[in-house]
Amino acid sequence: METWLLYAIISVFTAGLHNFALKIAAERHYNVGLISSYSYLVAIIFSLWYFIFAGINFSMDTLYLLMFLAFLNGFLFLLSMFSRIEWLKSIDTVIFYPLYKMVWPVIVTVISFVYFNETLILKEILWIILGILVPLLLITKVENKRQKHLFKWVILILVTAILTAIATTATKQVMVNDLDIMTFVFFSSIFWFIFSQIAYRSLAKTEIKQNKKWIIKFSIISWIFHFLSFYVFTLALDWNLAIVFTINSFSILIPIILSIIFYKEHFSFKKWFVILLSILAIIMFI
Repeated sequence: METWLLYAIISVFTAGLHNFALKIAAERHYNVGLISSYSYLVAIIFSLWYFIFAGINFSMDTLYLLMFLAFLNGFLFLLSMFSRIEWLKSIDTVIFYPLYKMVWPVIVTVISFVYFNETLILKEILWIILGILVPLLLITKVENKRQKHLFKWVILILVTAILTAIATTATKQVMVNDLDIMTFVFFSSIFWFIFSQIAYRSLAKTEIKQNKKWIIKFSIISWIFHFLSFYVFTLALDWNLAIVFTINSFSILIPIILSIIFYKEHFSFKKWFVILLSILAIIMFI
């Protein structure tokens, strides 16, 4: 098995568990800024420990580039994470993630094709189109009533997907320019922490009734899954962005399955059929 493919597969499971952690945060009405602050403070400490042993061996120009990419990635990813948690408060996971998957890989594929000059064959283009059309079957009048204004949330999902896609482009640039990944993680964590603190202060009026000790533990566990998915996904981007990203979109299955098990979300044959067709589109694309 190719190394990049192994990294991509690992990212599927770690990203899926991180996404389910977002579902838990949404269900328990945690303050997202506080959770993120705890998570990325741990990330800063971990990255700093790396620097103590590895040191910094690059020019100031490289340092500025890393900081810019980390800022772009950190700001846009945090926005997308906050919006995902808000959407999950109003939309079932089994609806949200297939629709999210419908838009997210397509935007990244376009970026891969236009910006990074990576190519696609006709079969891959056709299966991308299938991947777009199939999840649209989930958007019905009945579902709109069940999901609290589903059509409005679909538009906001599109905005979230665009933010995530641009953030991923910054990550791809790290591999294209052969930059140090852990340095990128360090600066990203700093910006994530700063933005999380701003969000926490803004949402400070929202009281957290749960035990803060458990929230700290939850934040650390969430960060571990995020760090692992972020790190191995970045390593996998040594290959074609569109292909790696499409493989990573398999991660939607994990929060969907876990939400059905633990939160008893509504599930029907039609939804199962749509998810299977979406997976088929991904497999054929790869």
